[in-house]
Amino acid sequence: MKTKTQIMKLTFQQGLDGELLRSERKRTIILMSIFSFAALFRIINASFLKPNEEDRLVESFPEIWLFPVVIILFELFSFFYINNRIKTNRQGIPTVLQYLNTAFEICLPSIIIFLIARQYPLFNVLQSPVVFIYFIFIILSTLRLNFRLSLFCGLLSSLSYAGFSIFLYNQFSSSDAGRAFILLFSGIAAGLVARQIRSGIDNTIREAQKRQKAENLFGQHIPAKVAEAMLENNGNFESRRMNVAVLFIDIRDFTKFTAHQTPEEIVRYQNVFFTIVINTVSKHGGIVNQILGDGCMVTFGAPLPLDNPSRPAVQVATELLKDIETAVCEGKLPPTRIGMGIHSGEAVTGNIGNNERQQYSITGSVVIMASRIEQLNKEFHSQVLISGDVYHAVAGKGIVAELYNDICLKGFDEPVKVYKLA
Repeated sequence: MKTKTQIMKLTFQQGLDGELLRSERKRTIILMSIFSFAALFRIINASFLKPNEEDRLVESFPEIWLFPVVIILFELFSFFYINNRIKTNRQGIPTVLQYLNTAFEICLPSIIIFLIARQYPLFNVLQSPVVFIYFIFIILSTLRLNFRLSLFCGLLSSLSYAGFSIFLYNQFSSSDAGRAFILLFSGIAAGLVARQIRSGIDNTIREAQKRQKAENLFGQHIPAKVAEAMLENNGNFESRRMNVAVLFIDIRDFTKFTAHQTPEEIVRYQNVFFTIVINTVSKHGGIVNQILGDGCMVTFGAPLPLDNPSRPAVQVATELLKDIETAVCEGKLPPTRIGMGIHSGEAVTGNIGNNERQQYSITGSVVIMASRIEQLNKEFHSQVLISGDVYHAVAGKGIVAELYNDICLKGFDEPVKVYKLA
Protein backbone atom coordinates (compact mmCIF):
# COMPACT_ATOMS: atom_id res chain seq x y z
CA MET A 1 0.00 0.00 0.00
CA LYS A 2 1.40 3.39 -0.99
CA THR A 3 2.09 5.97 1.69
CA LYS A 4 0.74 9.52 1.44
CA THR A 5 4.23 10.76 0.49
CA GLN A 6 4.43 8.23 -2.34
CA ILE A 7 0.97 9.22 -3.53
CA MET A 8 1.99 12.90 -3.50
CA LYS A 9 5.09 12.11 -5.57
CA LEU A 10 3.02 10.06 -8.00
CA THR A 11 0.47 12.85 -8.34
CA PHE A 12 3.27 15.36 -8.94
CA GLN A 13 4.76 13.19 -11.68
CA GLN A 14 1.36 12.73 -13.31
CA GLY A 15 0.79 16.47 -13.30
CA LEU A 16 4.23 17.10 -14.78
CA ASP A 17 3.76 14.41 -17.44
CA GLY A 18 0.49 16.03 -18.45
CA GLU A 19 2.15 19.43 -18.84
CA LEU A 20 5.01 17.95 -20.88
CA LEU A 21 2.60 16.14 -23.21
CA ARG A 22 0.56 19.30 -23.78
CA SER A 23 3.74 21.26 -24.45
CA GLU A 24 4.96 18.63 -26.92
CA ARG A 25 1.58 18.67 -28.66
CA LYS A 26 1.83 22.44 -29.01
CA ARG A 27 5.29 22.01 -30.57
CA THR A 28 3.97 19.63 -33.23
CA ILE A 29 1.11 22.01 -34.06
CA ILE A 30 3.54 24.91 -34.51
CA LEU A 31 5.80 22.82 -36.76
CA MET A 32 2.88 21.68 -38.91
CA SER A 33 1.71 25.29 -39.23
CA ILE A 34 5.18 26.57 -40.17
CA PHE A 35 5.82 23.99 -42.88
CA SER A 36 2.25 24.18 -44.20
CA PHE A 37 2.76 27.91 -44.62
CA ALA A 38 6.16 27.27 -46.24
CA ALA A 39 4.62 24.85 -48.75
CA LEU A 40 1.84 27.33 -49.53
CA PHE A 41 4.37 30.12 -49.97
CA ARG A 42 6.40 28.03 -52.42
CA ILE A 43 3.27 27.31 -54.44
CA ILE A 44 2.40 31.02 -54.57
CA ASN A 45 6.00 31.93 -55.34
CA ALA A 46 6.23 29.42 -58.18
CA SER A 47 2.82 30.35 -59.63
CA PHE A 48 2.57 34.12 -59.34
CA LEU A 49 5.94 35.67 -58.48
CA LYS A 50 9.09 36.02 -60.54
CA PRO A 51 11.92 34.30 -58.65
CA ASN A 52 15.52 35.21 -59.42
CA GLU A 53 17.92 32.71 -60.92
CA GLU A 54 19.07 31.26 -57.58
CA ASP A 55 15.50 30.88 -56.32
CA ARG A 56 14.54 29.23 -59.61
CA LEU A 57 17.37 26.76 -59.14
CA VAL A 58 16.30 25.94 -55.59
CA GLU A 59 12.66 25.57 -56.61
CA SER A 60 13.70 23.05 -59.23
CA PHE A 61 14.93 20.59 -56.59
CA PRO A 62 12.18 18.00 -56.04
CA GLU A 63 13.57 17.41 -52.54
CA ILE A 64 12.64 20.97 -51.57
CA TRP A 65 8.99 20.16 -52.25
CA LEU A 66 9.13 16.74 -50.65
CA PHE A 67 10.70 17.97 -47.41
CA PRO A 68 7.75 19.98 -45.95
CA VAL A 69 5.33 17.21 -46.91
CA VAL A 70 7.37 14.61 -45.02
CA ILE A 71 7.71 16.92 -41.99
CA ILE A 72 3.98 17.67 -41.93
CA LEU A 73 3.08 13.96 -42.14
CA PHE A 74 5.61 13.06 -39.46
CA GLU A 75 4.38 15.79 -37.08
CA LEU A 76 0.77 14.81 -37.79
CA PHE A 77 1.58 11.26 -36.72
CA SER A 78 3.31 12.63 -33.61
CA PHE A 79 0.27 14.80 -32.85
CA PHE A 80 -2.13 11.83 -32.88
CA TYR A 81 0.28 9.77 -30.80
CA ILE A 82 0.59 12.52 -28.15
CA ASN A 83 -3.14 13.23 -28.18
CA ASN A 84 -3.86 9.57 -27.53
CA ARG A 85 -1.49 9.55 -24.53
CA ILE A 86 -3.20 12.65 -23.13
CA LYS A 87 -6.70 11.20 -23.52
CA THR A 88 -5.73 7.90 -21.90
CA ASN A 89 -3.89 9.67 -19.03
CA ARG A 90 -0.69 7.84 -19.82
CA GLN A 91 2.80 8.89 -18.75
CA GLY A 92 4.97 11.23 -20.80
CA ILE A 93 6.76 10.18 -23.99
CA PRO A 94 9.64 7.75 -23.29
CA THR A 95 13.03 9.48 -23.36
CA VAL A 96 14.37 7.18 -26.10
CA LEU A 97 11.49 8.12 -28.40
CA GLN A 98 12.11 11.82 -27.76
CA TYR A 99 15.76 11.49 -28.78
CA LEU A 100 14.80 9.46 -31.86
CA ASN A 101 12.22 12.10 -32.75
CA THR A 102 14.84 14.86 -32.44
CA ALA A 103 17.36 12.90 -34.50
CA PHE A 104 14.78 12.26 -37.23
CA GLU A 105 13.77 15.94 -37.42
CA ILE A 106 17.40 17.07 -37.69
CA CYS A 107 18.26 14.32 -40.17
CA LEU A 108 15.54 15.42 -42.61
CA PRO A 109 17.10 18.81 -43.51
CA SER A 110 20.52 17.11 -43.41
CA ILE A 111 19.37 14.59 -46.01
CA ILE A 112 17.99 17.40 -48.18
CA ILE A 113 21.30 19.27 -47.94
CA PHE A 114 23.24 16.11 -48.81
CA LEU A 115 21.08 15.25 -51.83
CA ILE A 116 21.17 18.77 -53.24
CA ALA A 117 24.92 19.05 -52.71
CA ARG A 118 25.60 15.75 -54.51
CA GLN A 119 23.23 16.58 -57.37
CA TYR A 120 24.39 20.19 -57.81
CA PRO A 121 28.00 20.38 -56.64
CA LEU A 122 28.44 23.95 -57.89
CA PHE A 123 25.60 25.22 -55.72
CA ASN A 124 26.67 25.77 -52.07
CA VAL A 125 23.52 24.71 -50.31
CA LEU A 126 25.05 25.62 -46.92
CA GLN A 127 24.69 29.26 -47.94
CA SER A 128 20.98 28.82 -48.75
CA PRO A 129 17.94 29.31 -46.47
CA VAL A 130 17.71 25.53 -46.01
CA VAL A 131 20.17 25.84 -43.11
CA PHE A 132 17.70 28.03 -41.21
CA ILE A 133 15.47 24.98 -40.80
CA TYR A 134 17.88 23.80 -38.11
CA PHE A 135 17.11 26.91 -36.08
CA ILE A 136 13.36 26.24 -36.27
CA PHE A 137 13.81 22.86 -34.62
CA ILE A 138 16.28 24.24 -32.07
CA ILE A 139 13.99 27.09 -31.03
CA LEU A 140 10.94 24.85 -30.72
CA SER A 141 12.92 22.28 -28.74
CA THR A 142 12.41 24.59 -25.74
CA LEU A 143 8.80 23.37 -25.62
CA ARG A 144 10.10 19.95 -24.67
CA LEU A 145 11.27 21.48 -21.39
CA ASN A 146 14.37 19.31 -21.40
CA PHE A 147 17.86 20.86 -21.41
CA ARG A 148 19.52 17.72 -22.74
CA LEU A 149 17.12 17.39 -25.66
CA SER A 150 17.71 21.01 -26.70
CA LEU A 151 21.47 20.53 -26.34
CA PHE A 152 21.26 17.33 -28.38
CA CYS A 153 19.29 19.17 -31.06
CA GLY A 154 21.87 21.99 -31.24
CA LEU A 155 24.83 19.59 -31.15
CA LEU A 156 23.43 17.39 -33.92
CA SER A 157 22.71 20.44 -36.08
CA SER A 158 26.19 21.83 -35.47
CA LEU A 159 27.91 18.53 -36.28
CA SER A 160 25.78 18.12 -39.42
CA TYR A 161 26.74 21.58 -40.68
CA ALA A 162 30.44 21.07 -39.86
CA GLY A 163 30.43 17.62 -41.46
CA PHE A 164 28.88 18.90 -44.67
CA SER A 165 31.40 21.75 -44.85
CA ILE A 166 34.32 19.35 -44.54
CA PHE A 167 33.18 16.28 -46.49
CA LEU A 168 31.02 17.87 -49.19
CA TYR A 169 32.91 21.08 -49.90
CA ASN A 170 36.36 20.21 -48.51
CA GLN A 171 36.48 23.40 -46.48
CA PHE A 172 35.86 24.63 -42.96
CA SER A 173 36.46 28.34 -42.96
CA SER A 174 36.10 30.66 -40.01
CA SER A 175 32.60 31.59 -41.18
CA ASP A 176 31.65 27.91 -41.37
CA ALA A 177 33.04 27.37 -37.87
CA GLY A 178 31.09 30.40 -36.69
CA ARG A 179 27.83 29.04 -38.08
CA ALA A 180 28.48 25.63 -36.54
CA PHE A 181 29.16 27.19 -33.13
CA ILE A 182 26.07 29.40 -33.43
CA LEU A 183 23.98 26.27 -33.97
CA LEU A 184 25.57 24.64 -30.92
CA PHE A 185 25.16 27.71 -28.72
CA SER A 186 21.57 28.09 -29.93
CA GLY A 187 20.91 24.58 -28.62
CA ILE A 188 22.53 25.47 -25.29
CA ALA A 189 20.51 28.69 -25.03
CA ALA A 190 17.29 26.86 -25.91
CA GLY A 191 18.14 24.26 -23.27
CA LEU A 192 18.68 26.90 -20.59
CA VAL A 193 15.34 28.52 -21.45
CA ALA A 194 13.68 25.09 -21.38
CA ARG A 195 15.22 24.38 -17.97
CA GLN A 196 13.96 27.71 -16.61
CA ILE A 197 10.43 27.05 -17.89
CA ARG A 198 10.54 23.51 -16.53
CA SER A 199 11.66 24.79 -13.14
CA GLY A 200 8.76 27.24 -13.08
CA ILE A 201 6.26 24.50 -13.93
CA ASP A 202 7.79 22.20 -11.29
CA ASN A 203 7.46 24.92 -8.65
CA THR A 204 3.90 25.72 -9.67
CA ILE A 205 2.81 22.08 -9.42
CA ARG A 206 4.62 21.60 -6.10
CA GLU A 207 3.02 24.69 -4.59
CA ALA A 208 -0.39 23.59 -5.85
CA GLN A 209 0.09 20.18 -4.28
CA LYS A 210 1.34 21.70 -1.03
CA ARG A 211 -1.73 23.90 -0.95
CA GLN A 212 -3.90 20.86 -1.66
CA LYS A 213 -2.18 19.08 1.21
CA ALA A 214 -2.94 22.04 3.46
CA GLU A 215 -6.57 22.09 2.36
CA ASN A 216 -6.83 18.34 2.93
CA LEU A 217 -5.46 18.87 6.43
CA PHE A 218 -8.30 21.28 7.19
CA GLY A 219 -10.84 19.44 5.09
CA GLN A 220 -12.05 22.62 3.39
CA HIS A 221 -10.97 25.63 1.37
CA ILE A 222 -8.60 27.92 3.24
CA PRO A 223 -7.66 31.55 2.60
CA ALA A 224 -4.40 32.34 0.82
CA LYS A 225 -2.73 33.89 3.88
CA VAL A 226 -3.55 30.86 6.00
CA ALA A 227 -2.27 28.54 3.26
CA GLU A 228 1.00 30.48 3.11
CA ALA A 229 1.40 30.16 6.88
CA MET A 230 0.81 26.43 6.60
CA LEU A 231 3.26 26.01 3.75
CA GLU A 232 5.96 27.78 5.77
CA ASN A 233 5.44 25.13 8.45
CA ASN A 234 5.05 22.33 5.88
CA GLY A 235 1.57 21.76 7.29
CA ASN A 236 2.91 20.90 10.76
CA PHE A 237 1.50 22.77 13.75
CA GLU A 238 2.44 21.90 17.29
CA SER A 239 -0.34 22.07 19.86
CA ARG A 240 -0.58 25.49 21.48
CA ARG A 241 -3.09 27.83 23.05
CA MET A 242 -4.54 30.56 20.85
CA ASN A 243 -7.23 33.20 21.16
CA VAL A 244 -9.95 32.24 18.71
CA ALA A 245 -13.55 32.93 17.82
CA VAL A 246 -15.77 29.98 16.96
CA LEU A 247 -18.88 30.32 14.82
CA PHE A 248 -21.40 27.50 14.51
CA ILE A 249 -23.89 27.59 11.62
CA ASP A 250 -27.00 25.42 11.47
CA ILE A 251 -29.63 25.14 8.72
CA ARG A 252 -33.06 25.26 10.27
CA ASP A 253 -35.55 22.46 9.46
CA PHE A 254 -33.02 20.69 7.27
CA THR A 255 -34.44 17.27 8.16
CA LYS A 256 -37.91 18.30 6.97
CA PHE A 257 -36.41 19.71 3.77
CA THR A 258 -34.54 16.50 2.93
CA ALA A 259 -37.62 14.36 3.50
CA HIS A 260 -39.23 15.76 0.33
CA GLN A 261 -36.14 16.03 -1.88
CA THR A 262 -34.18 13.58 -4.01
CA PRO A 263 -30.53 12.88 -3.07
CA GLU A 264 -29.42 14.88 -6.11
CA GLU A 265 -31.49 17.90 -5.04
CA ILE A 266 -30.12 17.71 -1.50
CA VAL A 267 -26.52 17.64 -2.74
CA ARG A 268 -27.22 20.52 -5.11
CA TYR A 269 -28.67 22.55 -2.24
CA GLN A 270 -25.70 21.79 0.01
CA ASN A 271 -23.23 22.76 -2.70
CA VAL A 272 -24.84 26.15 -3.22
CA PHE A 273 -25.26 26.81 0.51
CA PHE A 274 -21.76 25.85 1.56
CA THR A 275 -20.21 27.68 -1.39
CA ILE A 276 -21.78 30.87 -0.05
CA VAL A 277 -20.52 30.07 3.45
CA ILE A 278 -16.98 29.21 2.34
CA ASN A 279 -16.65 32.30 0.13
CA THR A 280 -17.87 34.63 2.86
CA VAL A 281 -15.72 33.00 5.56
CA SER A 282 -12.60 33.02 3.38
CA LYS A 283 -13.06 36.69 2.58
CA HIS A 284 -12.67 37.48 6.29
CA GLY A 285 -9.76 35.14 6.98
CA GLY A 286 -11.72 32.37 8.66
CA ILE A 287 -11.57 28.62 8.16
CA VAL A 288 -14.43 26.18 7.72
CA ASN A 289 -13.11 23.38 9.93
CA GLN A 290 -16.00 20.96 9.76
CA ILE A 291 -18.95 20.57 7.44
CA LEU A 292 -21.88 18.49 8.56
CA GLY A 293 -24.99 17.81 6.53
CA ASP A 294 -26.96 20.65 8.06
CA GLY A 295 -24.26 23.01 9.29
CA CYS A 296 -20.61 23.70 9.90
CA MET A 297 -18.03 24.99 12.37
CA VAL A 298 -15.96 28.05 11.48
CA THR A 299 -12.93 29.40 13.33
CA PHE A 300 -11.08 32.71 13.29
CA GLY A 301 -7.62 33.29 14.74
CA ALA A 302 -6.01 29.91 14.14
CA PRO A 303 -3.59 28.87 12.79
CA LEU A 304 -3.02 32.49 11.75
CA PRO A 305 -3.45 34.66 14.87
CA LEU A 306 -5.76 37.69 14.77
CA ASP A 307 -5.80 40.69 17.09
CA ASN A 308 -9.55 40.48 17.49
CA PRO A 309 -11.00 37.26 16.02
CA SER A 310 -14.49 38.15 17.26
CA ARG A 311 -14.79 41.02 14.79
CA PRO A 312 -14.53 39.00 11.54
CA ALA A 313 -16.72 36.30 13.08
CA VAL A 314 -19.55 38.80 13.64
CA GLN A 315 -18.98 40.31 10.18
CA VAL A 316 -19.32 36.88 8.59
CA ALA A 317 -22.53 36.15 10.53
CA THR A 318 -24.20 39.40 9.46
CA GLU A 319 -23.04 39.09 5.85
CA LEU A 320 -24.21 35.49 5.61
CA LEU A 321 -27.77 36.52 6.44
CA LYS A 322 -27.69 38.99 3.53
CA ASP A 323 -25.92 36.60 1.14
CA ILE A 324 -28.38 33.79 1.77
CA GLU A 325 -31.33 36.14 1.44
CA THR A 326 -29.93 37.31 -1.90
CA ALA A 327 -29.46 33.72 -3.07
CA VAL A 328 -33.08 32.95 -2.15
CA CYS A 329 -34.35 36.01 -4.03
CA GLU A 330 -32.32 35.04 -7.10
CA GLY A 331 -33.73 31.51 -7.02
CA LYS A 332 -30.39 29.85 -6.25
CA LEU A 333 -31.69 28.54 -2.94
CA PRO A 334 -35.16 27.65 -1.66
CA PRO A 335 -36.34 29.67 1.38
CA THR A 336 -33.62 29.05 3.97
CA ARG A 337 -33.33 30.09 7.60
CA ILE A 338 -30.16 29.58 9.61
CA GLY A 339 -29.05 29.84 13.21
CA MET A 340 -25.58 31.01 14.24
CA GLY A 341 -23.77 31.12 17.57
CA ILE A 342 -20.41 32.79 18.30
CA HIS A 343 -18.10 32.57 21.28
CA SER A 344 -14.46 33.61 21.69
CA GLY A 345 -11.73 32.57 24.05
CA GLU A 346 -8.64 30.45 24.43
CA ALA A 347 -8.49 27.09 22.64
CA VAL A 348 -5.92 24.38 22.08
CA THR A 349 -4.95 24.20 18.42
CA GLY A 350 -2.68 21.88 16.46
CA ASN A 351 -2.36 18.75 14.36
CA ILE A 352 -3.86 15.51 15.61
CA GLY A 353 -2.85 12.16 14.10
CA ASN A 354 0.28 10.58 12.63
CA ASN A 355 2.39 11.18 9.51
CA GLU A 356 -0.06 9.31 7.30
CA ARG A 357 -3.28 10.85 8.55
CA GLN A 358 -3.48 14.25 10.24
CA GLN A 359 -6.16 16.79 10.92
CA TYR A 360 -5.93 20.31 12.23
CA SER A 361 -8.05 20.50 15.36
CA ILE A 362 -9.37 23.24 17.64
CA THR A 363 -10.61 22.03 21.00
CA GLY A 364 -11.66 23.48 24.33
CA SER A 365 -14.63 24.89 26.15
CA VAL A 366 -14.82 27.78 23.68
CA VAL A 367 -15.96 25.32 20.99
CA ILE A 368 -18.57 23.68 23.23
CA MET A 369 -19.98 27.01 24.38
CA ALA A 370 -20.28 28.33 20.84
CA SER A 371 -22.23 25.19 19.94
CA ARG A 372 -24.50 25.58 22.97
CA ILE A 373 -25.16 29.24 22.14
CA GLU A 374 -26.09 28.34 18.56
CA GLN A 375 -28.65 25.83 19.87
CA LEU A 376 -30.39 28.63 21.81
CA ASN A 377 -31.59 30.14 18.53
CA LYS A 378 -34.43 27.65 18.44
CA GLU A 379 -35.57 28.73 21.90
CA PHE A 380 -35.26 32.48 21.23
CA HIS A 381 -36.48 32.31 17.60
CA SER A 382 -33.33 34.18 16.59
CA GLN A 383 -30.68 33.77 13.90
CA VAL A 384 -27.49 35.19 15.41
CA LEU A 385 -26.53 34.89 19.07
CA ILE A 386 -23.16 35.87 20.54
CA SER A 387 -21.58 35.47 23.96
CA GLY A 388 -20.80 38.34 26.31
CA ASP A 389 -17.10 38.00 25.48
CA VAL A 390 -17.79 38.47 21.80
CA TYR A 391 -20.14 41.39 22.44
CA HIS A 392 -17.55 43.27 24.50
CA ALA A 393 -14.89 42.59 21.84
CA VAL A 394 -16.99 44.25 19.12
CA ALA A 395 -18.91 46.81 21.19
CA GLY A 396 -18.79 50.33 19.82
CA LYS A 397 -18.66 49.11 16.19
CA GLY A 398 -22.29 49.96 15.46
CA ILE A 399 -23.47 46.70 17.00
CA VAL A 400 -27.08 46.72 18.19
CA ALA A 401 -27.92 43.73 20.38
CA GLU A 402 -30.60 42.47 22.73
CA LEU A 403 -29.35 41.05 26.03
CA TYR A 404 -30.46 37.71 27.47
CA ASN A 405 -29.06 37.60 31.00
CA ASP A 406 -28.18 34.62 33.19
CA ILE A 407 -28.57 31.91 30.58
CA CYS A 408 -27.73 28.41 31.77
CA LEU A 409 -25.90 26.27 29.27
CA LYS A 410 -25.62 22.52 29.43
CA GLY A 411 -22.23 21.47 30.80
CA PHE A 412 -21.43 24.87 32.35
CA ASP A 413 -21.91 25.70 36.03
CA GLU A 414 -22.02 29.49 35.74
CA PRO A 415 -24.82 31.28 33.87
CA VAL A 416 -23.72 33.43 30.92
CA LYS A 417 -24.86 36.53 29.09
CA VAL A 418 -26.03 36.04 25.51
CA TYR A 419 -26.74 38.80 23.02
CA LYS A 420 -29.11 38.59 20.07
CA LEU A 421 -27.91 40.32 16.89
CA ALA A 422 -30.63 39.07 14.54
